[in-house]
Amino acid sequence: MLPDISNRINNLSKALETVIMPAIPTENSFAAEQAALMLGHLKMLDQQWDFAYLYEKGSFDNMLALAARLEQLALGGSESKAAAVQLGALLASLPEILPLTVNTVNDLTKSLGVAVDKLIVAAYKDGSAEFKAAMLNSILDYNHIQCTRERTWFKANNLDPDVRGLPSMDEMLNSKEFSYFSVSDAK
Repeated sequence: MLPDISNRINNLSKALETVIMPAIPTENSFAAEQAALMLGHLKMLDQQWDFAYLYEKGSFDNMLALAARLEQLALGGSESKAAAVQLGALLASLPEILPLTVNTVNDLTKSLGVAVDKLIVAAYKDGSAEFKAAMLNSILDYNHIQCTRERTWFKANNLDPDVRGLPSMDEMLNSKEFSYFSVSDAK
């Protein structure tokens, strides 16, 4: 029987906390700081690992909705049109059924992000005023949702200055409030 991922992470944390950290000389504060940082990350990973696919899928879905919206809105000169065509081709090439690995879904999200970035750059070169205004509003809506998701994902590190308004992990992963599809469909 193989130990599950939580058990493995907890064993790493325990070894770090009970064996490695006590062995660090007191005069080596940098090593102690780094070990404490590692311990914090291990504890956060233990809380996150089981939700990683849902988190990455939600990030993909949000980026996909933004990309589709911007491609539909795109108006302008040759650079905007070319970037919109490239984005449209990428959208058409996406798999109907997402892969089941976190890294592969993340790679798809990054590819969409690069294509969206290219469209944004092109829009500021020769996009119509209407497109630029609509694009800005769409990006701000997307960013508000995705930023809340990212802050929730990392709130266990206790570095966020105001976690009071953040949803629980379950709410963030399952509520339509944190889905850009819901926002973009309403417009």
